[in-house]
Amino acid sequence: MTSRRRVWRLSVSLTVWWALIALVLWLVGKALDQPATLAQCIASAAFLAAIGETGDWLRRRRRADRQTS
Repeated sequence: MTSRRRVWRLSVSLTVWWALIALVLWLVGKALDQPATLAQCIASAAFLAAIGETGDWLRRRRRADRQTS
């Protein structure tokens, strides 16, 4: 896969996950009568996505280090 295609695929994937997390947070807030604004849910989703991606990156890096040693 080319580098440009890989970056495009990653960008789309992150955007979709981020939007889904924001939507779920907003809907759960509405269902529990604890509504937050959509902007607050978007910010929280961005934070959660960043934590998740960092954790995934660390996991892949550790796995690669174990395989090379």
